[in-house]
Amino acid sequence: MKKHRVKTIFFDAADTLFYIEKGLGHTYAGVARKYGADPDPAEIKKAFSRAFKSAPPLAFGDVSVKERQRLEKEWWRAIVGKVYSEIGMFDEFDPHFDELFEVFRGEAWTLFPETVDVLSDLKESGYRLGIISNFDSRVYDVMRQLGIYDFFDVLVISSEAGHAKPSHGIFSLALERAGRDPREVIHVGDDLCNDFHGARAMGIRALLLDREGEYAGATFMDRIEDLTAIEGVLGKKR
Repeated sequence: MKKHRVKTIFFDAADTLFYIEKGLGHTYAGVARKYGADPDPAEIKKAFSRAFKSAPPLAFGDVSVKERQRLEKEWWRAIVGKVYSEIGMFDEFDPHFDELFEVFRGEAWTLFPETVDVLSDLKESGYRLGIISNFDSRVYDVMRQLGIYDFFDVLVISSEAGHAKPSHGIFSLALERAGRDPREVIHVGDDLCNDFHGARAMGIRALLLDREGEYAGATFMDRIEDLTAIEGVLGKKR
């Protein structure tokens, strides 16, 4: 049987390569306080989780750039509106939301400590790198501000692809753009359903990034606790 060498490594974006520096609840609350509200960050986090899980996929497909940007912002406005409808709406919600949306275009995020070193090492070793993310088009600005955009050869985001993980559609598009067989690819991400099971359903080897050790006792999966462990999976030594 022919052995397929890994040639491309795909990554999820948020909570895999970078994260919200102050946490979601505190970031939301910090902006809201500028507009006369004083929400509890813990309550924001709980309400956001419920609103996010009940939202439709962030996937719009073949529309104009201007229309996609409008749809992206309306999608997020609906989620943030549900959050504050649950914990307490305030008069200045609209200008508050506009600022919050821009905060998550850049300043809210920071890199995990090992991200740049790992991406640099993988590129220097000849791997092509890609992104498969359930994100909107602001991710390009986030990645540029964090200094990692140029590491990637292929970027596939749900709002442009018309499909969101764990759908086969977004993984198929990424494979097509990379020109790879699933057996030549690894996908790394932090979400068990979207990243691990979604990729495996396409025949892609998946590495679950489990930074908190939530699945430490599981024996049915490839699991890593930080990005540096990818090199061990690939048979490299640091």
